Amino acid sequence: MKLYRVQANYKNIYVDETLEAKDDKDALECFSKKVDSGDVNKKEGAGFHDPDFLFLTFEKVDRDATTKIDIGETSVGVKMGSTSVGTG
Repeated sequence: MKLYRVQANYKNIYVDETLEAKDDKDALECFSKKVDSGDVNKKEGAGFHDPDFLFLTFEKVDRDATTKIDIGETSVGVKMGSTSVGTG
C-alpha cells in the first residue's frame, strides 16, 4: 500500500486527508468515499480564491522522508551562519 495526501478547497471548506491505497485511482476513490460519508476533518478555507472553484491537490507521500523538523530555540546573539556578502 502507498501513502497519499489529498487536499481540497471548495466553498470555503478545506479538507486535508492522508490515506493508504494501492494506486492513484484507488486513492481518489477512497478520498471520494470519505467525503461522501462525512468521515473527513473539515476546516474553514483560506478564502483567498474563488469559492466556486474546486482546488484539489493530490500527492504520493514518501514514508521514509522527514517532513517535520524541530529547530528548537536559540538565545539572542547566537551566530546562525556565515554571511553571503562580504562585510567591509
